[in-house]
Amino acid sequence: MDLQEFARQVRRGENAGALEELARSGQGEKVLRHVDGEKLAAAAKAGDMQTLGRMLQGILATPEGKELAQKVQKAVQGDGR
Repeated sequence: MDLQEFARQVRRGENAGALEELARSGQGEKVLRHVDGEKLAAAAKAGDMQTLGRMLQGILATPEGKELAQKVQKAVQGDGR
């Protein structure tokens, strides 16, 4: 899936599958190398927003995370190239 399709799905409220596909993309996989998957799953299941926030900050501190976040932001704003 490309980022434009992701943005369309987010706008329609259909982002659960889109987020999963994005995570499985090459760029998503690079970003997820910096994440403890078990800890992420446990925090999400428990609704632990504090832990999820810290994990997101860690992801965004990586060059790959910053790049992916910028692409997603542009796509969601309708400028995804």
